[in-house]
Amino acid sequence: MDKHLKFSSKAEAESVLFDKVEDGLVPKFGISVDVIGLIYKETGKILKSAEGPIPETKPVAGWHVNVRGVGPDDFSEYEVTVATPSRAWA
Repeated sequence: MDKHLKFSSKAEAESVLFDKVEDGLVPKFGISVDVIGLIYKETGKILKSAEGPIPETKPVAGWHVNVRGVGPDDFSEYEVTVATPSRAWA
């Protein structure tokens, strides 16, 4: 099962989803993890730049992660419903 998760911070996501090993972090529970991190959405405003007009963006609150291979009740406190995912599994 695939889920979209939102944490309050990178540190929280890492503590919930990963085990620390000598060389870094490995996913817990045998799951696949796709760390998205910060997501930026357009505000509707257009900014002027030397290269021409560009859309203004603002960060969406939270640290975002997709997981695959979890059960229906796993990570339910972090699960969010996403109408249009920024990134999805292929």
